[in-house]
Amino acid sequence: MASRTKLPTKKSAAGRPGQAEARPASNASVSTPKPKPIIPLLPWQKEYAEDQSRFKGVLASVQTGKSFTTSLEFALGAMEIPNRLKIMLSASERQSVELVEKLKMHTRAWDVAFEDGYFGQTEIIEHRAIFPNHSRIIALPANPDTARGYSGDVFLDEFALHRDSKAIWAAMMTRATRGYQVRVASTLKGTENKFYELVKSAGIHEGIRPAKQPVTGNGWSWHWVDIYMAREQGMAVDIEAMRQAIDDDEIWDQDYCNIPVVGADCFIPLEMILACESGEASLDWDGNARPGLSAGWDFARKRDGSVILIGDAPADLVVVRGAKWLDRMTFADQTKIGREVATVIEASGGRFCIDSTGIGAQLGETLSAEFPCVEAVDFSTSVDTGVETEEGKVVREPVKERMAMLTKRRFEDHLFRLPESTRIRRGCQAVKRFIGPTGKVRLDAARTDKGHGDEFWALALLNAALDGPRDYTPASAVGLVGKATFRGLMQRTF
Repeated sequence: MASRTKLPTKKSAAGRPGQAEARPASNASVSTPKPKPIIPLLPWQKEYAEDQSRFKGVLASVQTGKSFTTSLEFALGAMEIPNRLKIMLSASERQSVELVEKLKMHTRAWDVAFEDGYFGQTEIIEHRAIFPNHSRIIALPANPDTARGYSGDVFLDEFALHRDSKAIWAAMMTRATRGYQVRVASTLKGTENKFYELVKSAGIHEGIRPAKQPVTGNGWSWHWVDIYMAREQGMAVDIEAMRQAIDDDEIWDQDYCNIPVVGADCFIPLEMILACESGEASLDWDGNARPGLSAGWDFARKRDGSVILIGDAPADLVVVRGAKWLDRMTFADQTKIGREVATVIEASGGRFCIDSTGIGAQLGETLSAEFPCVEAVDFSTSVDTGVETEEGKVVREPVKERMAMLTKRRFEDHLFRLPESTRIRRGCQAVKRFIGPTGKVRLDAARTDKGHGDEFWALALLNAALDGPRDYTPASAVGLVGKATFRGLMQRTF
């Protein structure tokens, strides 16, 4: 069972009077006594909170209490040392807010004031907790520029999800130069990020429980916990039911067992996806028309996911304004929703690109006959590239690969604005490169009950829909629904 542990009072260092960002004093002195909270902690949480190493990290399964524990340690430290500044960087604004909510829970009886404000002249919001002894905790969404604005103790929350993680690492480590502490906590998210490099250097990156903790080396103290260890220590969780419900070995291994999913063969790396996430985008569409509003629909009936992404393109950006997941809906129900979306897209003067491959051919034919804005796209066909071989033959390229490459180019140029969404991240990461027996590279996603890269293909269709003005003859008008006549007839090339 979880132990109820009274964390001991630690010796504290007094800062110089009147300084909000005092250097750690070399001669410790006892500060004003503070409340000693009694909090139910798992043994690993207690060991982590009591580890006072200057550089400390934890690799933890989801929902095992890593953010709770590290924010608790930050709160206790702020109460002990006057005039101390502590900076918490989260992967997003939403996660910053959640971290502050944990702080409020820890400090409820301590007369701590909380404020919101803006960082410098930017619109990046910061959340401040101001303690009676003039110590402060500032929570911010991760950004290398904002990270350089302060010097103090540092906490990088869910560091594997931080955009530009290496740049943030360089910025924050330099902020801690003058004796400050650094805390890093995360679940693994692939291998292409600084957090993975750190845990690999510590030798705790392969899902194997360390024989002894903390694991020390290179000046760091590392802790490790997976879902099985947390249950052994008293966390209430039905592991078997969760694993059955998730039904995806890659997700289970990485999120719950600390085994990374190797991303080298991912067509769109996680770092690239995170760099395009923005508060400007949204999953919740208001249903209203707006100039140029368009949509992409990766259609499926039973086995794969069915998803519509709606968006527009201000200033050459593709901004997702809403998403509709229609998984396992009947054909009639999906068609009804498709008509509702098409009505708004038509009024907006945009395009609605629909996957008409296989079972989607009937849907594409039906809606393109009713709405001029609808384009039926058959992924199984190919288009002319405009390039000829030495023999004079025109080189053709599969529609699917052409759309995927144009979508990746937009990712590389950071021209997407995506909502923060686990499903969209997972769908984009699911698309991988496969090499066939002839050496030809194709792009596809493993087909599972969790989808088939559906969000990526919906995004590719939205990207195609927003590519250029709507000045074409719809395929339905000339009886070419499902045919790959995008070049010439539609005045553009996917």
